Amino acid sequence: MAFLDSIRERAVSTLNQVLDRKPNRGLSPQEVFCREYNLPNGEVILHDTLAEVSIVSDNSKIGYKDLGPIAQGKVYITEHFLVFRDNYDRLNCSFTLHLSAVKKVERSQTSNYDFTLTITTHSKLNIVLSLVGLRNNSERFGQVLKITLKKNLANIKKLQPFIQTCYSEYLLAKNHVSNEKIEHMPNGGLGLVFKFPGNPREQRDKSKMKLWFDLFRADGRNLSLIKTPMFYKLIRVGLPNRLRGEIWELCCGSMYLRLDNQDEYHLILEANKNKKSLAVDEIEKDLNRSLPEYAAYQSVEGISRLRNVLTAYSWKNPEIGYCQAMNIVVAALLIYMSEEQAFWLLNLLVDRIVPGYYSKTMYGTLLDQKVFESLVQSCMPLLWDHITKNDIQLSVVSLPWFLSLYLSSMPLVFAFRILDVFFLQGPKTLFQVALAILKINGEALLQSEDDGSFISIIKTYFHELDQSAHPTSPNPKYKSITKFQELLVTAFKEFSNITEDTIENHRYKHRDGIFQNISTFVRRTELRNLPKTNNIDSDTLSIIYDRFYSIVQADVTVGTGSNFMDFKSFRQFMAETCDWVQPNINNDKRQDVFLNHLFAQWDSEGQRLITLADLVVGLNKLIDPDLMTSMSNFFQLYDYKNSGKLDRECILQVSEDLLNITNPWKDGILLDQITETAIENAVADEVYKAQASNKEEDKGEGEDEDDKHVTTTSTTTNNHIKLPSEVNIDKEKFAALQSQRYLQAASTFIQRAFEYAQPEEEEILIKDLAIDNTIAHNAALNPNSPVFLNLPTFRMVILADETYELFFSHTLRNSIHLDKPLDSKFDTMRNLKGMFDGLLADGIKVANKVRQRMDSAASSALNPIANSDASSSRSAKSRIQEDEEEERDDDLGVISIDEDILMSQETQGVDGGHSENGKPPPPTSKTTTSSSAGSASNLIEFDLL
Repeated sequence: MAFLDSIRERAVSTLNQVLDRKPNRGLSPQEVFCREYNLPNGEVILHDTLAEVSIVSDNSKIGYKDLGPIAQGKVYITEHFLVFRDNYDRLNCSFTLHLSAVKKVERSQTSNYDFTLTITTHSKLNIVLSLVGLRNNSERFGQVLKITLKKNLANIKKLQPFIQTCYSEYLLAKNHVSNEKIEHMPNGGLGLVFKFPGNPREQRDKSKMKLWFDLFRADGRNLSLIKTPMFYKLIRVGLPNRLRGEIWELCCGSMYLRLDNQDEYHLILEANKNKKSLAVDEIEKDLNRSLPEYAAYQSVEGISRLRNVLTAYSWKNPEIGYCQAMNIVVAALLIYMSEEQAFWLLNLLVDRIVPGYYSKTMYGTLLDQKVFESLVQSCMPLLWDHITKNDIQLSVVSLPWFLSLYLSSMPLVFAFRILDVFFLQGPKTLFQVALAILKINGEALLQSEDDGSFISIIKTYFHELDQSAHPTSPNPKYKSITKFQELLVTAFKEFSNITEDTIENHRYKHRDGIFQNISTFVRRTELRNLPKTNNIDSDTLSIIYDRFYSIVQADVTVGTGSNFMDFKSFRQFMAETCDWVQPNINNDKRQDVFLNHLFAQWDSEGQRLITLADLVVGLNKLIDPDLMTSMSNFFQLYDYKNSGKLDRECILQVSEDLLNITNPWKDGILLDQITETAIENAVADEVYKAQASNKEEDKGEGEDEDDKHVTTTSTTTNNHIKLPSEVNIDKEKFAALQSQRYLQAASTFIQRAFEYAQPEEEEILIKDLAIDNTIAHNAALNPNSPVFLNLPTFRMVILADETYELFFSHTLRNSIHLDKPLDSKFDTMRNLKGMFDGLLADGIKVANKVRQRMDSAASSALNPIANSDASSSRSAKSRIQEDEEEERDDDLGVISIDEDILMSQETQGVDGGHSENGKPPPPTSKTTTSSSAGSASNLIEFDLL
């Protein structure tokens, strides 16, 4: 029979699981189990089996042998709990027994079952588990329970300090029912000092306390309480004031968090004492606006307790910190709970019970407003049609109900009755009560035509909740029913079909739309509130916004995650947008020094964290197109004292950072405009030579095509300029030339910076300016002679070098790609190969330069002296400007660059030095290369066809 009963039980259990299946919600099966039974996150099912349960207390007059089974269901063992619930009626019997409350486990024999366990708790409660099923499975269950209890021996020491804080233990010990030694009444809520809301006589508080006293004697208490139909009935009729806080935390499960994390609340307060934050500032503003009608919050003690709980939570959960209406809820909790109890209940409320209600975007509340409107539409279509017809904003009325859990909408004495049920059965209570309010006032609401009259009807109703619902009824029984009692009956009977599944299904249907609206709103708001950026347009700001939050991994929709960027994330951002910041694969910290300077200056709060606004302001300065402003911004990075001076160490640091951040140009990975112009000019010169050579060969007779240096396969531009289709380029030569130029620029900078640095003296007499030939040439490097570099001198040193001048005016800005899309796969770097590909794929510049040379040659033939002087006077910088203004063409041909020609042109810009009087020195021929033109390994061939 036992075996058949086992099969029947499993079939019933499976059917119930199918009928009670909840939406996934993105949770794992273990997480769903923890939420269903109000267990702390992380509990894992170790074993489960079917069982029949009998319960008897030592304080009960019924003997164990005379007590039959009261429930049949499944019992679970987790790491810290023994959980049971009736399969047939969930309200019939259930318990969540913390294993630290188990005193003894015995195996007993009965006539009906092969395997029976008797569990004795610290409250002298005997729980008899008669296991149903195969014997091997029952034996396994007993073995797992034994092992788990041994692992929990260390937690038993937490039991005694904990039960000292429970009023249920104090109540039984005071009446000599419990043997526990409770020396003092536990710390309770503010109501013990400032009185509880309402009239205790009218609420029949003593009668309720007596009923709970009897329940504790028969069914256990706190960590070992058995939930029977009487338990649920006593909650529905209202909790006694002194027990309300403990029953709240027992129903929702925050009691277990408080047990496992004893003293953590006080440690958080102590660790963050006197600390300031944005959340703390917001808390201070709202302290005096929290339930001002209650006397405790007009006193120092009440305000102090409220401040402590809100501040401690803001430090424990900085992602949320402090949000609107949180102060009202905590103020209500503290009337019935100690600070520690309220703190852990607040944690559970925000994270699990109503997730998203107390967040920066209040996405949970907004989503539930949409759910509520859907429920009104389906349950009360006539009222919904009236609401939509008159354009009444239902969310304006109902939002405060949900956000403040009715505490700010109706008198506290009634709001706390709703909270009694809310902490027992969860957020569906809010919907059931809201629907009942609309249904009861339906006829009056159908007469309203605008938001004002709609709200007025509801407010009047809330103020009359203590009045008779049927004042004209001749039946005294009906006449004694108050409007609040009518509200509860309507909510929990007529709308009992509003279940958790119903709410979850509606949430799932509307979630995407709500999240999209919130995301769009948050994005627009934050972008609109960013500081003005004249160098960054709105489209680029949008890309920066997306990249910022994708890196810091903040969920702006639900208002969670960090809104600050640390240095590691900042480095990643810069590596994705700047050509000169490479992924730190080899743990190279050299370029991190400069990034740290940027990060430190952009950190407006000095907390090693930057906001999106900080980042945008900093980037706007970094890409400033004005040369003087760009140099000033760079100078300020090292002016730590804001004195307008750079001392010796700062000068050395500037030089080192300039050397490090220009590595991509020194290594030939990137090209600047000087190198690009040199390449273009060299290509044009070679094409011009090829064109001239072809003309001469065309005039010759009998010349064989195979002897030509340049292939005759060519294209013709619009101006009849024939361009070859191939080019052979010496890669190493260009890299060496550019590298030498940047190394020379760094050397020249440090030399001139100290040459023109000023002595650190308040006043320099004119006679002291005379040159003393006895001073060594490098006297400025003497640490005994402090010097400084001011901004004008720094600018002079930079402008004296063509490479660094170009770096601050164009090169640095062009290497930062803030508009690069997040999902972009292309490489933004312009290396040598990319440069040649771009140049040869677009023949305009080559054709125009060739045309210029042809025109120049024709002009030189007419006036060779004048044109020779004009040609030699052109500087590299003027040629860059002319090249930018040239028109473009599309035809190319075969190009072969001669190294000697390129070298003769490149030497004009290699040194980049200037004479001591500030004027550039004449071009020199001291140029070296690391490879020869004839090295085949250094040639790159591009086939344009």
